[in-house]
Amino acid sequence: MTESMTNNELLTFAPFAEPPPAVTERISKQPECALLWAVLENGLATYMRYATATNRRGKRLFQEAETWIMENDATWLCSFMNICHVLGLEPEYLRMGLRRWRASHAPQAFQEAA
Repeated sequence: MTESMTNNELLTFAPFAEPPPAVTERISKQPECALLWAVLENGLATYMRYATATNRRGKRLFQEAETWIMENDATWLCSFMNICHVLGLEPEYLRMGLRRWRASHAPQAFQEAA
């Protein structure tokens, strides 16, 4: 896999091509949820795009996205956990899926070392 995923590859691997029906309903009733959905999408896309990065910038962007996703911060409105709760998504389920996705897309040398 290349250092960063192309947009087509990202869409193929994205957890959501569009919001689930329950989230779409929340967005239609509460427009601010559209902003939270966009923040979530951006964080997930950054995580997936730079998961196999080899340059300094890509590694930093991945680390920032991974930290945001894995933290259990209930104090910040735009934390991954709070956005998931507002949108009616289970944060731990998404984290588990991302961990599985990353393990399946790890470079061969990384898999052999593990």
